[in-house]
Amino acid sequence: MRYCVQPATAEDVALLAIAMTNDNEDECDVDAGEHDAEESSDQLMHAFVSSSHVWAARDREDQPCALWGVGPVSQDEEIGRFWLLTSEEIGAQATDMVALSIMILPEMLSHYRRLESIIDAQNERAVELVKLLGFKIEPAKLHELTGRLCHHVWVDSDQTPLSLAPTAGTLLN
Repeated sequence: MRYCVQPATAEDVALLAIAMTNDNEDECDVDAGEHDAEESSDQLMHAFVSSSHVWAARDREDQPCALWGVGPVSQDEEIGRFWLLTSEEIGAQATDMVALSIMILPEMLSHYRRLESIIDAQNERAVELVKLLGFKIEPAKLHELTGRLCHHVWVDSDQTPLSLAPTAGTLLN
């Protein structure tokens, strides 16, 4: 499938949040209630507003299907905390996610010397994706804030196999 990648808007975030809520409702998970969907939407909006750069992939119907974001880690402006959120449809397409991420990560690394994140150890798809992209992955440890087993992952701009974007702000398409 073909996608268009552009800087994200608040509308992209809202549309993807609605799609995720609908996906969650379709799954009928007994433990996941309305509160979880609302909490996820709040976390997504917080991630969007606290990020210095956010990109959206739009499908052929011009609907956002994935978001990538990065923002500074408070104690070190050279380190960016990255995040990625996908719809169920594109999230299941590993080759599409790798291809799109290969375009976006060099752009992120043109703004930050290092990218870091915390990934839930149960999210095998995300762990495999960052591994394919050349991230270092620490063994899972208990994350204090969430109480879940999580991996700390990172990639340095001078150690990535990805070719870096020539200049910041390059339009991705």
